[in-house]
Amino acid sequence: MKGVAGAHLNDLVLRAIEVYNRYRSPEATAKLVGMEKDGFIIEFEGPFCQSCGVKDYFEDFIHELEDISRAFRVEVKETEPAGPQSFRVRYRIKDSLSVEDNEDSLFREFLLDKGLSFREYLASNPCTKDVIMFHFRTWLFERQPQPKK
Repeated sequence: MKGVAGAHLNDLVLRAIEVYNRYRSPEATAKLVGMEKDGFIIEFEGPFCQSCGVKDYFEDFIHELEDISRAFRVEVKETEPAGPQSFRVRYRIKDSLSVEDNEDSLFREFLLDKGLSFREYLASNPCTKDVIMFHFRTWLFERQPQPKK
């Protein structure tokens, strides 16, 4: 996992779980079970939509995680039933990019610039997070070099 530190990955996974659960719970609820050297394990519980393939729920989590950070690519390594309405999914990090050059490291820089820690961001309510993200996008846009006229 070059470029993705364990605690950093843990923060990203927890944030992705929060977003995932906001939009899919109670139909499907994700919970971090553990971190591994080359990935992590999530347990999904719920009645799951009968018309959808259960696999879609596991892949949706990948999209949420990759929306939060483009520092790495993730794939489902293994799935196993964990109960009557739950599954444990082992995710593997396929490849990672330099943390220095990605949006996530810029987001952390933005938070520091505003006097916030990533932990404080994670503890914020959803509305506050949306406002912070809006300001981050504006900050990112302003950092881009403007074309010369």
